[in-house]
Amino acid sequence: MWYATRASGYTALLLLSLTVMLGVLTAARRSTYEWPRFAVQSLHRNLSLMVVVFLLIHIATSIIDPFAKLSLLDSLVPFVAAYRPLWLGLGVVSLELLIAVTATSLLRQRLGWRAWRSVHMLAYLSWPVAVVHGIGTGTDTKSAWGLLVVTACVAAVATAVIWRLANGWPHLAALRVTGIAASVATPLLLVVWMASGPLQPGWARAAGTPADLLGTGRPAAAAAAPPLSAGLEDHLTGSLTQTAAAVTATLADTRDATLHVVVVAGADGSGKLTLSRSGTTICTAAATISADSATGRCGSVRVDVQLAAGSDGSIEGTLITRAVAA
Repeated sequence: MWYATRASGYTALLLLSLTVMLGVLTAARRSTYEWPRFAVQSLHRNLSLMVVVFLLIHIATSIIDPFAKLSLLDSLVPFVAAYRPLWLGLGVVSLELLIAVTATSLLRQRLGWRAWRSVHMLAYLSWPVAVVHGIGTGTDTKSAWGLLVVTACVAAVATAVIWRLANGWPHLAALRVTGIAASVATPLLLVVWMASGPLQPGWARAAGTPADLLGTGRPAAAAAAPPLSAGLEDHLTGSLTQTAAAVTATLADTRDATLHVVVVAGADGSGKLTLSRSGTTICTAAATISADSATGRCGSVRVDVQLAAGSDGSIEGTLITRAVAA
């Protein structure tokens, strides 16, 4: 659910940005042979509906996921959630603005043009609110891909608005210049705010994350590797490195490519055996080292690693595991 919430949120932001950009560009009432006006309008309408679909997925998975302890009420009433209330509340506001726009668009034939147009302008307000919501609430704000998505969305919409202002309303020159200046300044202000807030250490606490959730990030909880099973007799290949303090054999299981074995023989006679799967440690144990083997215990499993020099200067071995009494 956590991955689905993040993916659907960023997908909704991308689609909403594209919808706003198309709305700004089609307001100029220009068309080409390849893209007639009715086709662009149809694309704009369908993208708007897709935004709502992904937002519903985003909300449903957020509620189902028990981590933030969100309720249906939190998704309907802004600023009442215990989890990052301000930034989550902005997401609720953006959603409700979009619902109003979508509903009036579906009922456009029954509404006057002025009424429809007034409500439809809310879509442009919902977009910056959604951007700020995603930055303030999202757990991927500091990631390179998260920053890339937000940058692309803001740049695309800002470029469309600047183009529209530069090519329209010739009799409102002062207003156009003011709008262009605001369109350039707003992304810069967004960067300043991000650098001083969401990108700073401690933002989770400052954003209003409940104290009992701080320090309980999902990647750590999801990183537990399955235990080592008994009954293995797998071939290993790897390399040997030697320093003044120790000799280290690093080997990979040829049957299970995710399983790795590291044997360290200290110059003082000590030994250590480490087994990991997909980069996550299964166990680290003291080992008895001989000239061609290492033996240790990983929980209720006895681990024997038999070593031999390879023909090309590499090292080979066999991993043997046996169940032992607790």
